Amino acid sequence: MVVEKIDKEKITVSFSGAVGKKGLDIIKNCMEEIELNGALKKVPQRVINEISGEINKNAWAKLNKKRNIETT
Repeated sequence: MVVEKIDKEKITVSFSGAVGKKGLDIIKNCMEEIELNGALKKVPQRVINEISGEINKNAWAKLNKKRNIETT
């Protein structure tokens, strides 16, 4: 993940393609929630951990499927 602050009004966030569509949907929903609730409010560490956990889980599942690795 790469986060870049362009100026006072714009921040760019880039993610690996391994995130997949489901991961992108989760990220988009979280970002929209942050925007709606005010950009100046601090996001709790618990929420950050949940988002990163979901992204990692989805990325590993996609990678394992690509490699034909079955997980339980």
